[in-house]
Amino acid sequence: MYKELRSIFLENSKSNQQRVDKALDIYSDIEFGIYKYLNEKSDLFTVAEKISKASSLLPYDLLKLFIKFKETTNESLKREMLLELHKDIEKEIYSLKFKQVDPVIFKSDKNIAASVEYYIKTKIAPFGIPFIYTYFNFVFLLLLILLIALIDSAATVTEQIFLISLIFASLSYLMVLYNIISEGFLKRRFQRSYINWILLLIFALGMPSLMVFTDAWFRGILVFV
Repeated sequence: MYKELRSIFLENSKSNQQRVDKALDIYSDIEFGIYKYLNEKSDLFTVAEKISKASSLLPYDLLKLFIKFKETTNESLKREMLLELHKDIEKEIYSLKFKQVDPVIFKSDKNIAASVEYYIKTKIAPFGIPFIYTYFNFVFLLLLILLIALIDSAATVTEQIFLISLIFASLSYLMVLYNIISEGFLKRRFQRSYINWILLLIFALGMPSLMVFTDAWFRGILVFV
């Protein structure tokens, strides 16, 4: 299982990096095209054509702004929207450059934190992340076997209902927690603010505590809700 998951992870990482490289090239081309137009070195149609060809790689907000830009007939408003597009595309370029993992362009003279992060991405992640996935799958399988055995050996219908609700709640909790770790931390989408950290702690620690300290047979359902 580990070898298969690691192979999938490496394949996905390679595909993602290729897509990042492609998006960087296209965004840089668009950014320079807009820059040329703003400095009266290019025409508006050429710029619009460049952006249109990159529609599949544009984020939703940028694509929405571009469509609005094409539908606008006011020339001064068009220029303002193009300036906004230029600024947003520059931000996307910086964001994509941060995601790019390339030993050729990485600066070894950066701060220690950047070097450690690069080491984790290139050396630890290819082995560690598939191991985490394998561990989660193994734990889910063991829990499922154990809980099926417990349900089968339950003396009353009430106990069986309690165990079923507990299984449902536990699996739902673990799946949500897994997605939070995967999307929020591994893919760096977690916004580090006091409110988000407090909500994360309430979910990660408060939900299991509610299950432990609630004695009613339907506590599994309450945890899920």
